[in-house]
Amino acid sequence: MIDKFESDVIRLVDGCAGSNIAILGIGNELRRDDAVGLAVVDRLSSFIDDPSIVLLNCQTVPENFTGYIKRFRPTCVVLVDAADFDAVPGAARIFQLNDLESSEITTHGASLVTLGAYLRSETDSNVFVIGIQPADCDFGSGLSPSARRASVAVADAIRTALNRFRAKKG
Repeated sequence: MIDKFESDVIRLVDGCAGSNIAILGIGNELRRDDAVGLAVVDRLSSFIDDPSIVLLNCQTVPENFTGYIKRFRPTCVVLVDAADFDAVPGAARIFQLNDLESSEITTHGASLVTLGAYLRSETDSNVFVIGIQPADCDFGSGLSPSARRASVAVADAIRTALNRFRAKKG
């Protein structure tokens, strides 16, 4: 049975697939679970070899990749980041950009809203955030067990959704 998050990812991909998709991992490797977005993109990079999908490990400076993203011309941009939305550690949720405009759910706050709005205006793309609830964003290295499991589950859900789309298109 498909859980709610995976079905949400399938809907997101169905709405974006067939066009260029940019997936940005965002986070700080020195702040434990804040690096969960980076882990998702790293896992995806071992599965995805498709010129219509770009995977970017943006660390803490996703704004440095805006020129590349504009040249890539995506119709969908997915930002993957740690997000505090008062859920159990390791929970994942998809947010529309406007969901973030009135809250401070991500560990990067307003900068993601600004980045997303800029990319949306420059590329006319749909912008989504996949937020993963961290357990520990203190200084240190390595993901907590819940964040590690979530990074695998999120990457696998994205891969499954892309494979389902390709099979339907096929």
